Amino acid sequence: MKIKKINLNDWIIIKKFLRYSIWWALWASINVFLLWFFTDFFGIYYIISAVLAFLVALITGFFFQKYITFRNNSKKHFKQLFWFFIFQWIWLLIDLFLLRILVDKIWFYYIYVSIFNKWVTFIWNFFMNHFFTFYKNE
Repeated sequence: MKIKKINLNDWIIIKKFLRYSIWWALWASINVFLLWFFTDFFGIYYIISAVLAFLVALITGFFFQKYITFRNNSKKHFKQLFWFFIFQWIWLLIDLFLLRILVDKIWFYYIYVSIFNKWVTFIWNFFMNHFFTFYKNE
């Protein structure tokens, strides 16, 4: 039985994925905290709180992804920002849809649903940003 050697590109993707995982855990924690804070502390409807938490994360997320996770120094900021926003807005729509269905129809606690939603989009988000938004061979 032959053991496959891991080439340099595999290690690069693994390192990016590990950086992404750390950033994602921090971002997801802040996002869920803001959702709770806006909803329970200020009494804002949880769907609107989810959008507010998303907007805070969106502003900081692009820069963390670009410079820390993917270490991308491309000058194509507007193109990357466009694709990043597209993928994040798709994620927001999925998040809001699942929140609405699972909280209002099935009666799950909104914080648990939010955490579940983050896991649903975790891998998809990484690969969309890795292969499209911050892909270096453009």
